[in-house]
Parts: sequence; C-alpha cells; structure tokens
Amino acid sequence: MPKQAPQRGFTLVEMAITLVVLGILMTIAVPSFTSLMDSIRLKRAGDGVNAFLVNAKSEAIKRNKTVRAIVQVADSGATWCIGMTEGASCDCLTAGSCQIDGVDRAIASASYKNVVMDDPDDGHAFVFSALRGTVAGNETVELESDATGAKLNAIVSPMGRVRLCSPDGSAGGYPTC
Repeated sequence: MPKQAPQRGFTLVEMAITLVVLGILMTIAVPSFTSLMDSIRLKRAGDGVNAFLVNAKSEAIKRNKTVRAIVQVADSGATWCIGMTEGASCDCLTAGSCQIDGVDRAIASASYKNVVMDDPDDGHAFVFSALRGTVAGNETVELESDATGAKLNAIVSPMGRVRLCSPDGSAGGYPTC
C-alpha cells in the first residue's frame, strides 16, 4: 500500500475560530487606539502652539521690536490659527498675511485634526515686548480634543514664560493649572 503524504494546512473550523478570536481582539483594541490617537493629536497641537509662542518671544528679543502672536478663532473653535507679525495686526486665516521678512509665520488648525481652540479673550494677541520678551498680564488659549474632551492650556506669564498645563488634569503628562 502506498504511503500517504502528511496533510498540511488548517481545517475550516480552525480558520473560523481564529477569525472569531481576531475579531474580538480588534473590537477591544480599536477604541483604545482611537483614544490614543486623539491624545497624541492634542499633545502635538499643544507642543506646536508652545513652540510658536516661544519663537514669537525669541523674534521680539532678536529683532529688538514688538512682535505680536495674533489669535483668531472661527466655527466655534474648529478653525483656528495664530499668526506672527511685527505690525499691528494680521489675518492668519488668509494665506500670506502674517509674515516676518517675507516668510509666512502662522500655525493653524488644519495641521491638527479634531483639536479645537477656545480663546477666552476672543481674538486677542500675545504682545511680546522687545525688552526680554515680556507680555502684559497672563495670556491664555485653550486647546481641546473634540473627541475625548481633554483640555490643554498654553499660558504666557507676564515675564514671557510659555508653559502648557491641563486645567482639569484630563491631558495626561501635563501639570494641572
């Protein structure tokens, strides 16, 4: 009698069980992954705003001129931007209007999906003086993850120190304001 070759592969039942287990694991993992991505987007936006404001302060000191970082919010915070200028104002919602030395200087919501901005002072500017980059009073803008509700504040102290904090502790890794 000829010797039969050993069978290779999976049975239909084994394959079905594997797919069911894989489906259950995906159902558990996807919401956690989505929440993680929203948290990362908020952190990126906060870091971007923080770096932009520090750069505005540095430009004021370097140029020995007043530099403004002008905040604009539209669509209930879904569309926002901050533009940098040496002039009295600029419209960062219009491309090319916020420039220093002919270079666009703006940060906008288009780069940060699902992150909204609340400007408590409604359209104000962070005005960095040429002397040490100080500002008048505490200035704040609030970023919020549209999906998770986590909040992050960018605060500039009168001495020009820029810092990030979470007003309600919802943004992990940042101190509470």
